[in-house]
Amino acid sequence: MDRYEVARRASALPIMFADRVPPDTLESIQLMNEGGEYGELTIELAASLAAQNTPVTAAERDELLALLEATDMPTDPIGKLNVRG
Repeated sequence: MDRYEVARRASALPIMFADRVPPDTLESIQLMNEGGEYGELTIELAASLAAQNTPVTAAERDELLALLEATDMPTDPIGKLNVRG
């Protein structure tokens, strides 16, 4: 995945998860998106989803994992996600 694909896919995450994260997390990941901090955005989002035990689909989990790997970020939060369906 090249940097343009990372940017495109990561930029979709704040909208995709807007109704499933706390307002402070949403604000934080929106700021990271605006700043082009896609790896930080993804790990912050994944950690928040895991901490809140928020249900995610297997496809959403896979998307978060792919972005973390593409941005060389730790993948630890992925194993803690509440995957449904």
